[in-house]
Amino acid sequence: MLSFLTRNARWLAGGLLLCFFSGFGQTYFISLSNESIRTALDLSHAEFGLAYSIATLASAFTVAKFGHLADRWSPRRSAAIVIMCLGLAAFLMSFSILSVLILVPALYGLRLFGQGFCGHVAMTSAGKWFERNRGKAVSIVGLGFPLSEMTMPVLAAGVLSLAGFQALWAGGAGVLIFSALPAIFLLLRKDRLPGSADPHENQNVTSEVLNNWRRRDVMKRVEFYLVLVAVLCPPFMNTAFFFHQQHLAEIKSWPISMMVGSMTVFALAQIASSLLTGFLIDRIGSKIILSVYLMPLAIGLTIPAFTESSLVIPLVLGFMGLSNGAAASLLGALWPELFGSKHLGEIRALAYAAMVASTAASPLLTGVLIDVGVRFDLQLACCGAFSLLASALMFLIQPNLRRLNASLLPNELKQKS
Repeated sequence: MLSFLTRNARWLAGGLLLCFFSGFGQTYFISLSNESIRTALDLSHAEFGLAYSIATLASAFTVAKFGHLADRWSPRRSAAIVIMCLGLAAFLMSFSILSVLILVPALYGLRLFGQGFCGHVAMTSAGKWFERNRGKAVSIVGLGFPLSEMTMPVLAAGVLSLAGFQALWAGGAGVLIFSALPAIFLLLRKDRLPGSADPHENQNVTSEVLNNWRRRDVMKRVEFYLVLVAVLCPPFMNTAFFFHQQHLAEIKSWPISMMVGSMTVFALAQIASSLLTGFLIDRIGSKIILSVYLMPLAIGLTIPAFTESSLVIPLVLGFMGLSNGAAASLLGALWPELFGSKHLGEIRALAYAAMVASTAASPLLTGVLIDVGVRFDLQLACCGAFSLLASALMFLIQPNLRRLNASLLPNELKQKS
């Protein structure tokens, strides 16, 4: 592991930083400003959820349309454009309390370049850079997500209490443009080709050559849509949880400071789970892990429905973190394992767009249910039950997934054979 890190430090660090700074566009960070925005603009839960969903859904369509550029542009160019645009969106967000007409474009930019393209560029690049050690690589790059979740909410809460809403977002824009941008640009100034830093990287790798699916071929396979049922559970359910975390704290009489403080548990669980999952992927593959990784999420989401004690907050977030960490490594390796890495950008963009769309629907749907009187802890328990059903489905389709890369080639390759 140490030699792997030493040989590939610059690329792994560049990808990790991209994942880290995606936090500016993630729900757990934006949601800390919910009350400031709702109060200033006099918005209900459903109205703010609608604005958030419109912005997020628009970003999903944009990722689907332009995600293939990660296959054409160098990681350095892609990362520089993404971080610059994310910084501009954060600066615009500092003025969002003035009008909904500013709020929606600001949210769109944050969701598109933060939640969307930061992770997309990082994980697509890692999936292309590495083959034999892909699980290890994506688990390390993906550590940027929990590290961000562990530090950014705490820092944001401190800035909000000391300096206010506008200082938080204007300061964030400065960090992105004057610190993150030059650091990532320097780390990725030299591109990495598979095997270029490790002469053994491509040993025993044959499926990549045989099966390099195009997006149009993937969209014809029912297995892709069945896998999405499980893949979309964490983003949909985590978004609902964090978007309404202040409301959950209110109805359960939980201190919001404890909710924010327990993000450390969430992040540590993610780190441990991500590294373990990456290790397992390189040994048993990602398809088997797909059928079990949602079980901790199901447990964590069910707990709030059965207790009012705030002592369970770290437990809830710990279980959620285990599934979230596994997902970060799993999704970095699953798509190239199933469909090859040559056109990984366009395939990941399709899956990423579906993921972002699920996070768009989540605040709106749960916000409407809250407004009509459905308790949020009951909604979370229903999400937990659905996660178990999705796990069972992934177990049942294992033979189909194994056949994808064993015998079923894309149509264009069949025609050549």
